[in-house]
Amino acid sequence: MKRSQFIKSSCTACAMLALPGITAMVLESCASLPSAKVKPDLATKQCKVPIDKFGKSNMLLLRINTYNFDFLVIKNTETEYKTLELRCSHEDQPLTMSNKNIFCTSHGSIFDFEGNALKEPAIRPLKKYKTKLSNNFLIINLT
Repeated sequence: MKRSQFIKSSCTACAMLALPGITAMVLESCASLPSAKVKPDLATKQCKVPIDKFGKSNMLLLRINTYNFDFLVIKNTETEYKTLELRCSHEDQPLTMSNKNIFCTSHGSIFDFEGNALKEPAIRPLKKYKTKLSNNFLIINLT
């Protein structure tokens, strides 16, 4: 067998083995998640999000104008919320969510919903932002 034929058949075999796992991750990440777009207050470096944007979910995908990465806002209790930046701590790649965790499709890192790295190559946790509830709005401190 020629080298080029060997490489082609090997790559095809690897792709066929990996395809079910990749497909499962993509389908798992398609779960319906409410989202909101907001503009930050540049003077205070905060953004304000109405809590009704959560709907019946305990998570909200947040897109903040002027930021390159999305944010995940998680409702822990009726009064306690946390915000994670969906940027991989390994090499600044965007992250994808599933029902079970947050993962990097570029290099395979996995994070829990506390932002902790569960699988390398990332070893540092995700960046967290102070989030507080005030008059039916979440105030997210972006510093």
